[in-house]
Amino acid sequence: MKKIVLLLMSSFVLFSCSDQEPEVYSGENLAYFTDSTEGAFYVQNVPNPEYLIEVGITNSVDYDRSIEVSIDPSSDATASQYTIDNNSLFIPAGSHIGYIKVLGDYANSLTSGSTLVMDLVNVQDGVVAGFNNRFTLTIYQFCDFVVADFLGAWDADEVGYAVYTSNFTAGTDTALNEIVMSNIWDVNPSSQTKVYFNDSDPSNFVLDFPAYTDNYLYNDATYGPAYVDRGEGTFSACAQTAYMTFQVRVSAGFFSPTEIYFSRP
Repeated sequence: MKKIVLLLMSSFVLFSCSDQEPEVYSGENLAYFTDSTEGAFYVQNVPNPEYLIEVGITNSVDYDRSIEVSIDPSSDATASQYTIDNNSLFIPAGSHIGYIKVLGDYANSLTSGSTLVMDLVNVQDGVVAGFNNRFTLTIYQFCDFVVADFLGAWDADEVGYAVYTSNFTAGTDTALNEIVMSNIWDVNPSSQTKVYFNDSDPSNFVLDFPAYTDNYLYNDATYGPAYVDRGEGTFSACAQTAYMTFQVRVSAGFFSPTEIYFSRP
């Protein structure tokens, strides 16, 4: 059963202390993967596609410092799928940050992905930290998104509810890859939910939604007009799958969040 949750508003008062002195780090000169310890590299069919991995060190010096990495045996990416640019293996003078450049090979990359596991072995005049010293990069062959490939019948697996059919048709806003989904929430086979398949970032295909007033869903017998609101999600052009979350909005508030996984029947 789908339940409604009324929106409650709260206010908070934030306090800060402005007279504290900043702490000054004076310990070991630690080196580690600063920004993250994992990433996804979608290799496009363009000259020299690259992915940058950030390495940081706590103290800067006035000369370039070399970085040494090794490929962990758990990697299943092959040498034909990537190259590590040796010219990128350093931290510039006066900086706390360097970037390891990984070059991808489109022809040999896999749409299903392969992993490159990289261990930070040494940074000149530094100590490799006991944390964030391994980086896992999943390398994919990039798949272009084509609206026509996503049209037709889909299985909508709504978490905690059921699997039902939703038909995708092309929307009118072709510049934003608008697709209209039928029967979302399994309330009316004729209902239409607008979703924009945003492929502007090759590494992060996301679903965008119009304002809820432009996404009428159905007329609820108890609460009146209902709309799709607070929507977000992702999709894969390679696997032809999509995932989205949203809440149904009525004048009294919001129904509980809904999650749906879409796949081909």
